[in-house]
This record gives sequence, C-alpha cells and structure tokens, in this order.
Amino acid sequence: MNAGAYDKLITIQKRTKTRNENGFPVEEWNEYYSNYAYVNKLSGSEFWQAAETASQSTVRFEMRYHPQLDSVDTKEFRIMFGTRTFNITNVDNVQFKNETVKISGIEVV
Repeated sequence: MNAGAYDKLITIQKRTKTRNENGFPVEEWNEYYSNYAYVNKLSGSEFWQAAETASQSTVRFEMRYHPQLDSVDTKEFRIMFGTRTFNITNVDNVQFKNETVKISGIEVV
C-alpha cells in the first residue's frame, strides 16, 4: 500500500489489572503502541438492545509491521482512534511476512 495512505494516528492500549488501597481490583488502560494506519470501515449495523436501538461499526486498521504488534491479542488490548474506542476482534500479520498488520475492531458505544 502507498505509504501516504497510512495517515490516521491510532493508539493501541493494553489492559492492566491492579488493586486499589482497599484491595479491590482496578482495571486501567495504558498506551502500548502508537503509529499511523490506514482506517477503513468494513460494516455497520443497528440492533435492539434493552429496548433501545444500538449501533455497531466494524473497522479495519492496516499498518506497517512492528515487533511490538506480535503480542497484541483480542483480550488484553484495544484501539483508540481519536475519541473512539474499538475492541479488537482479529489481528492478522498478513501472510506472516512481517510487512503489514491488519487489525479488525468493533466500536464500543
């Protein structure tokens, strides 16, 4: 892909679990990796949830490979794109060439 297409800054955050002063579990999200990516909306839908209409957007983030991306998974990581948050659903090191990584995510609304 043309290098100019990687024009949107995204941040991958990692979940950390600690305990507060009272011993209760606390979940925090900390910056893990930031870089420019090509962002493409794959699909969108509306559905009923608790008697209200909700929407869901699936987006693909494509970026150049970096070794830090090898440990990104769907459970402990998420993507921040501007003020929007995306739960990661898939991470693809395209053809295992260590050149391009495609990450799919569903927007948290």
